[in-house]
Amino acid sequence: MIVKNILALKFTGIIAVVLLIFSLFVFEFSNSFRENEFNQSLKASSQNLVQIILDSNEVDHAFIQSSFQHNLNIHPKQVLVILESDDKVFFETKSLNKDFVKFLITQINLKNEFSLVNNDTAFIAYNYLMNGVKYKVITSAVDEAGKVKMRFLKLCLISLFIVSIILTILFGRIFAKQALLPMNNVIAQVEKINESNLFERVDIGNGKDEIAQLAITFNQMLDRLENSFKLQKTFVSNASHEFRTPLTVMKGQIEVLLLQPRTTETYIKTFASLLDDINNQINLINGLSNLANANANFPNISFSKVYIIDLLDECVSELSRNKKYNAVLNIEELPDNENTLYLKGNHALLRSALMNVMDNACKFNKTPTCQVNFKCNNEYMVITVIDSGLGISKDDISHIFESFYRSNNIRHIQGHGIGLSLVKKIVDLHHGKITVTSELGKGTKMSIYLPNINSENSFLF
Repeated sequence: MIVKNILALKFTGIIAVVLLIFSLFVFEFSNSFRENEFNQSLKASSQNLVQIILDSNEVDHAFIQSSFQHNLNIHPKQVLVILESDDKVFFETKSLNKDFVKFLITQINLKNEFSLVNNDTAFIAYNYLMNGVKYKVITSAVDEAGKVKMRFLKLCLISLFIVSIILTILFGRIFAKQALLPMNNVIAQVEKINESNLFERVDIGNGKDEIAQLAITFNQMLDRLENSFKLQKTFVSNASHEFRTPLTVMKGQIEVLLLQPRTTETYIKTFASLLDDINNQINLINGLSNLANANANFPNISFSKVYIIDLLDECVSELSRNKKYNAVLNIEELPDNENTLYLKGNHALLRSALMNVMDNACKFNKTPTCQVNFKCNNEYMVITVIDSGLGISKDDISHIFESFYRSNNIRHIQGHGIGLSLVKKIVDLHHGKITVTSELGKGTKMSIYLPNINSENSFLF
């Protein structure tokens, strides 16, 4: 069932319930008002008759009984019974069931006045005091006129209910169609958007109602899709370039080598160059693999308790051993709580991030060295890597964490522009943040903030 029909049916159901409650209330209220009005009229007329009967002689009694028999009284089918103080019948227009009379007498003794409706007949029983004598009066009648009015009212309410439901269904469908028209427009606009025109956006209308919020949500999703497509195209383009250029160079070296016989020294030198290029390609492939995992939020990643001091020592030692870089670790005064030196994270990923930052600092420094400062408090820890190398321009700083991006002043140094984008992904994964301050020709300071194991929330700094 389409939404338009669902809304129309639900709207009709709500209106039907409201009309039904309203109709029942009107009918019951009118019926209660009719009963009270009829009872008051019946009691008043019976009191007038009782007054006349108690003041009259037997001839008058016979006349009154005859009047009742011929329905000449005010209320059709009225019955009047007057009982003396000893509950003997003083006057009656028609005999009533004795057990029922006893029941009414009991109610009069308890309540002084009692009324009920039995088989559409209204009964009123009450005490009547005249000349110091208490009489019990029982009168009944059928409110035929009132019943006719109530049947007419019921018919009107039922007819009005049916007509109202029909009109509600008709107008409900029209209103539902109009209400959903903006949504249909959004759907039509979204259906026109494909991979070739992801720059198109959905009209948000007034920007305030729920349909506008839906359109805004669609636009935000399209923004993410467009960015993903752009990143994918950039990634493929840059990766193709990074592979094509060294492969072309390697191919050229081999072709030159095959033009004529060479000396053993030439072969060894060429093969050594090719080996360097191959190792460079392997590093590139590994970097691309890590970057792909980072974009997929590192599937199957596990976190454990990591001691940051040991991790920093490990990174510094490996840089010195494998790349002959010198990273000087400086640990500032630490809090007494040892837990501040632990964080919840993935040891291998954190090691990769710190190694990348330190490696870059040494690679782009004037000398292959960098300084690593560490400090922490009860909430977070800060690892700051400082070099005095080439520096980064203000225009480049906002792009250094993009994949394959490299500043113009370092293009002569071997690299692929993957490391820092990977570092940013790893730091984000650990709910941390990374900041960079730099000045051309004077060096760069890169700080990584990570929440320690005492922190209950994500990094909020």
